[in-house]
Amino acid sequence: MPSTTPAVIIVFDGCRPDGLAQAATPHVDSLWQRGAYTWAAQSVVPSYTLPTHTTMFRSISPDRHGVLSNTFNPAACAYPSILDVAHTAGLHTAMFYSWGELRDLAAPGSLEFSYLRAPRPDEDIDAHLAGVAADYLVHERPDLTFLYLQQSDIAGHDAGWMSRPYLDAIEAMDRALGLLLTRLESAGLREQITFLLLADHGGQGRTHDGTAPEDTRIPWIISGPMTRRNHALHQAVHLADTAATLAHVLGLNTPATWEGRPVREAFYD
Repeated sequence: MPSTTPAVIIVFDGCRPDGLAQAATPHVDSLWQRGAYTWAAQSVVPSYTLPTHTTMFRSISPDRHGVLSNTFNPAACAYPSILDVAHTAGLHTAMFYSWGELRDLAAPGSLEFSYLRAPRPDEDIDAHLAGVAADYLVHERPDLTFLYLQQSDIAGHDAGWMSRPYLDAIEAMDRALGLLLTRLESAGLREQITFLLLADHGGQGRTHDGTAPEDTRIPWIISGPMTRRNHALHQAVHLADTAATLAHVLGLNTPATWEGRPVREAFYD
């Protein structure tokens, strides 16, 4: 069993655990069935997309990093992100995303490859990003890759969380995930990579302002050569634990400023 592996973190923006349960998601299912998971990980308040991602990547709470809306606060740069830590250690980092505000998850120079593609009318942006990411993973073999998929958040705001269009969006994101996994499997790489799939926040009605439990309860799934298989996690998992767990997978030391801790229960002893 390897002591470290490459890692791919995949975010389903705004995806509630019960949304995954009600939608048809065979590719997400293949990850949790091969890995460790919880349907009750805890996000943060305010549960907007940029504060939650900042906590996810910088392993620090919003009251410390200062990103309290979808506008970046430069004070957060005092807390290195997992992308910064990986780059400083000489690892190859890459990011694929469709929402420009996420650019501040890494310091300038911390990404060897960054691909931003704004959604276009009638385009499956998540499938596009998954395809580009898959090609890059196969040809360039990065150590840490971030893939951001957004359709469930858009559908939640437009039609409501847990509506039929919202569930359809989750199924579309699962198909995008399937494109990635199938391409990696064909290249003989899937079993060599650790995947961490989670949501940044949930939602209720047509919002996710943090006033309801549905806003902050998220799925958290990790699957790879070092993880337990089909293991429901007993320990509490917080969004801030994500960066620390990725550091554990990559064999990196964690900054003293980080609040999160690796989810060690997910791994074989």
